[in-house]
Amino acid sequence: MTRQPQGARGRIERAVLAQLKHLEKHHARATLVVACSGGADSLALADAIIRLAPSREFKPVAVTVDHGWRAESGAQARKVQEILTGLGYRQVELLTLPDAQIAGKGKEGDARKRRYQALEEAASRYGSLGENVFILLGHTRDDQAETVLLGLIRGSGARSIAGMRSWDEGAGEHSARRAGYLRPLLALPRRDTVAACHEGGLSFIDDPSNYPEGPVRAADGTALRRSALRYHALPALEKALGVDPRPALARTAALLQADLDALDSLAADWFAKTQRGEGENVTLETKGLLAQPAAIRKRVWRLAALKAGARASDLRKVQLDAVDFMATHRRGTGPIQLPGKVTCTRVTGTYELYFHAQSRG
Repeated sequence: MTRQPQGARGRIERAVLAQLKHLEKHHARATLVVACSGGADSLALADAIIRLAPSREFKPVAVTVDHGWRAESGAQARKVQEILTGLGYRQVELLTLPDAQIAGKGKEGDARKRRYQALEEAASRYGSLGENVFILLGHTRDDQAETVLLGLIRGSGARSIAGMRSWDEGAGEHSARRAGYLRPLLALPRRDTVAACHEGGLSFIDDPSNYPEGPVRAADGTALRRSALRYHALPALEKALGVDPRPALARTAALLQADLDALDSLAADWFAKTQRGEGENVTLETKGLLAQPAAIRKRVWRLAALKAGARASDLRKVQLDAVDFMATHRRGTGPIQLPGKVTCTRVTGTYELYFHAQSRG
């Protein structure tokens, strides 16, 4: 019998194994695309996956991303390739991103969006026809706490403050093949991934871009927001309160996720009740729906917009507010412009809303 790792490495392995067993219940076979930057979090995850996945009929492959922010980032990415190959990965893909910002995004938000897009496009190339593909990310409880705090600081809605999910099936939106996201380490503290790497003799990369004083800055020249939270704000909160706020922030995310799931389920029921016809273009008969709380109505508008072709990451509160105002006040007929060249109009003299995808040619 193989001796199970102890200490932090054992905790990492148990967390990964629990998620793989859960995955097996729904998908007997799947390709697992492990996103690895070479940092402690993703390297500890990659180490556990390559030891556990093959015996469970999962196909593990690895991907590392070079953002091109620093002159040495290419060499760093190639080093990560070597490390992953040394762990036993037969397929390790290096993705190089152009250093160009997405309109309206700062460097940090831009990098995240381009990274996820590249990962989803890579995931779509793996796995046989009809096989499920999941992207595995090394986010920890610390990352979850930072995400919650960032959402609070920005005045975001509950969906943002609820943070990341350990299992997001079909969440990808940047490729025709909608990959799922798995975050097996989301309940574990970052100190476990660092300790696990030390215990396993793994040399992880300490990227200077992750530090507030590092070479990569926000659009206004200040430190990247997440870095500032990680190294300044959260330690200051811990010192002021006398307790680590990260577990409580992560717990807040979990509580909100449960509430969001309930609201989303109710909204899905109302969407099914009010939808008329089939196809990408969506017509909703909203008379009964208008008596429901705004939280339900706006989720239904969101579902209609997504079905018509809008991307979830591009939908904004102000757009859903505009649709809700038009529907509830029965004033104006639109069109209201939504992301993905989707428009929403109200059919004059009726309670019908029409979500239509314009030609993308």
